[in-house]
Amino acid sequence: MYLLLISAAAVLYLFLIHPSGKRRKEAREFCRNSFAHRGLYGAGLENTLPAFENASTAGYGIELDVRLTKDGEVVVFHDETLLRAAGRADKIADLSFAELKSIPLFGSEETIPLLAEALEAADGVPLLVEIKGTFAVDELCRKTADILESCKGPVAVESFSPVAVRWFSKNRPQFLRGQLSSRFRDAEGRKVPLFQRVIVSSMVSNFLAKPDFIAYDVRNKNQLSFLLCRKLFRVPYLLWTVKGTGEGMIFEE
Repeated sequence: MYLLLISAAAVLYLFLIHPSGKRRKEAREFCRNSFAHRGLYGAGLENTLPAFENASTAGYGIELDVRLTKDGEVVVFHDETLLRAAGRADKIADLSFAELKSIPLFGSEETIPLLAEALEAADGVPLLVEIKGTFAVDELCRKTADILESCKGPVAVESFSPVAVRWFSKNRPQFLRGQLSSRFRDAEGRKVPLFQRVIVSSMVSNFLAKPDFIAYDVRNKNQLSFLLCRKLFRVPYLLWTVKGTGEGMIFEE
């Protein structure tokens, strides 16, 4: 009886973590790129137009993050608030784009760009777009997808949110989609509710989200679910964030 239960649990686990295999060749080709994390930047000017222009000039792909402003514009910014970048506690979602354009980032003259502006700066290099958010992501996904239709080069979306990955699977399957994951063991990761950490780190939502590739924290690359996805299901993957460049990496300078 115990052996039967263990076998059934193992089969269920493999079913839950099974990613999509329909676009393996295309996803594998995309994941061979090296992606500059938030652009190629110095002096902290991440996710800015100069950072994207630098990456494009150097021939690297670009990883960037998108959020919605109060007035529904899709902007490129990593954090939920402006505290780290501008010394203000305001949330991006609580300010209009016009208000955000008046706030300099990291003590420079640069401000938060629109996703459409970032596409122009990227100038056709491979683009990896992270959808920020957890559950209420439909509007962000839809507006991001609409903007990405005009992208000049290869593009894929990714998210820690299986809800966002599933949205693209159901509504815009033409875009490659990736499940971001980690063990959430650093201070920032531990702020994520426990049930979300368990689901995302183990990737047991793959059967619903059906990611074409996995982007996993390089510090946790031996996590069981990730190993099984790589070795058993042969899913294409990226590792983040890596110092120095190489195939299948999201790197920082």
